[in-house]
Amino acid sequence: MTMLNWLIWLIPLLPLVGFLLNVFVIRQERAAGLVASAMVIVSFVVTLVAVFLLAGLPEEGRRVQAVAWEWINTGSFRVPFGIMLDPLTAVMALLVTGVSGLIHVYSISYMHGDPRVVRYFAYLNLFVTMMLFLVMGNNMLLLFLGWEGVGLCSFLLIGFWFERKSAGEAAVKAFVVNRIGDAAFILAMLAIYSHFKTLNFYTVQVGGDIQPGFLERVPEILGLTFGPTWQPIAVATGISFLLLIGATGKSAQFPLFVWLPDAMAGPTPVSALIHAATMVTAGVYMMARTEAIFTQSPATQTWVMWIGALTAIIAGTAAVAQWDIKRVLAYSTVSQLGFMVVACGMGAYVAAIFHLLTHGLFKALLFLGSGSVIHGTHDTQDMRKMGGLRAAMPTTFWTYVVGAAALAGVVPLAGFWSKDEILAHALELGHWPQLALLFLTSLLTAFYMGRQVALVFYGEQRDPHYHPHESGRVMTAPLVILAIGAAVGGLINLPALWEGMPGAHLLTDWLQPVLHEEAGELNLAMAMLATAGAIGMGYLGWWAYTSNATKVKVGGKDPAYRYTGDIWDGMEEAWYVDVAYQRFVVAPFRSLGDFLASVFDPQGIDGLVTGVGRFFGWAAAEVRQTQTGYVRNYALVFTVGVVLVLGFMLIFAR
Repeated sequence: MTMLNWLIWLIPLLPLVGFLLNVFVIRQERAAGLVASAMVIVSFVVTLVAVFLLAGLPEEGRRVQAVAWEWINTGSFRVPFGIMLDPLTAVMALLVTGVSGLIHVYSISYMHGDPRVVRYFAYLNLFVTMMLFLVMGNNMLLLFLGWEGVGLCSFLLIGFWFERKSAGEAAVKAFVVNRIGDAAFILAMLAIYSHFKTLNFYTVQVGGDIQPGFLERVPEILGLTFGPTWQPIAVATGISFLLLIGATGKSAQFPLFVWLPDAMAGPTPVSALIHAATMVTAGVYMMARTEAIFTQSPATQTWVMWIGALTAIIAGTAAVAQWDIKRVLAYSTVSQLGFMVVACGMGAYVAAIFHLLTHGLFKALLFLGSGSVIHGTHDTQDMRKMGGLRAAMPTTFWTYVVGAAALAGVVPLAGFWSKDEILAHALELGHWPQLALLFLTSLLTAFYMGRQVALVFYGEQRDPHYHPHESGRVMTAPLVILAIGAAVGGLINLPALWEGMPGAHLLTDWLQPVLHEEAGELNLAMAMLATAGAIGMGYLGWWAYTSNATKVKVGGKDPAYRYTGDIWDGMEEAWYVDVAYQRFVVAPFRSLGDFLASVFDPQGIDGLVTGVGRFFGWAAAEVRQTQTGYVRNYALVFTVGVVLVLGFMLIFAR
């Protein structure tokens, strides 16, 4: 136990050391990449060792908390600066450090020659550090520190090429939209402290004191309400709904998902880092960590399911109509996050974490694969300009196909097992509307991935202005490793295909002390239907765009536009959610800002301040007119004064 207490501190501190070295010491590109990558890879190795040691503890003792110091101690408000390692934290830390380590290595080649590459690796290390504090913090405030930290780092990384207007605007958009969810998160923390007098997740010893945890005392708030007497709101509902809004911002759910597709303006490894295993999964992790509160509010759980289902179908349809190779994957990320959120709403938190883990593998693979395509085609992202790349880029092609098939849910790849578990839970619990939306989304997922593979790798090259080539080994090696993970990742939580099957429900059993969830059973009919749908729709997407490849023109409309028209335009614009924000939120806000800047500020604020000076200047000028220098004028004033004084005395001073 003592060894684990200090060992787990190395997990977030190693990337922090890499950040500090790149900021203050290192100035060479190669050294920056090697140090940053080494720190994250060593952190992954340390995490593996820590998880191995944790697994050796009794099930009821698999929670290790290490407190460095008492962070805040003012009045009754006490917050320790401590981290913990339990089964949920362990799987998240393994995913974050493992996938991030591969992204760091990939970046060494991808970012070669960039004039600010040392700064880039410093930002990457800081991002990983903040994400680890988010998932390892033993209290809500430290989780929020990591929450805000990844928000800051996403701003820095999305806008890394700030000389591009699109990058700067995307960074600001991500930062501002996330502030909406963050404000709700702060209110949730205030409500938690108001009712529990602590922000610790679990009971922890700080020095010689024992501080309580609120997740162990959630039943205390059952029956408590706030708000008007004619419409009281349960405390559990209020807190969980505020947390839901926070998750909606960070995990890009409807209606706050609009920042994530624009985040593609950053370097492609950044897209992989944000969209695969780190920032966007923070909301799902937070909901799983605070499961005890969410399960006490059926009202919030219903909202969670509907928000996730609507997000999945909106983003899934939007991905079908995109031309940018990274934008397809961005909307796909939003859609798959919807699956995870629906699982949380159903109470299937293990299924949500399972899909989070497998998604982190195959989506990182797809983003890095798209980066390889962009790198090999000289910064081309428009799929209308691609075609026929499988011959020139064989490693990228085969690994990309594995990732696409895993995302589509083709058996026996990782995505099939995790996605099927969510669909099986929806079927078992009778959530028919959500099941229908998720199943339709899974079909669309297979279709747009088949479409993307056909447009990028099959047919003839449609733009002759570049000469495609395979990426170097530093970039393709992470692709191969992630492809293996996407192929076999489902083994971590296979259902019991037969009685007594060894290794079944590994993840469920591992997370049992934290999430207290029974293992789900394989629904063979649903699995067969989902598999048939994935294979069929994937083939349809591939066939439709290989047989109609000659109709795909650079800068032209999709061949399907002819049959769908305005519907296709709606999908391409993600059903105008972003347009609605621009028209009804951004435009009025800018108009108000223009009015305040051009009218209220100069004529109101400045006018009030400068008006006082102008008034006294005018008054002084008028008084100055009485100073004529003529004795007769002064004598007249003196006489008038004497008359006024005498008159006052005669009338009032009797």
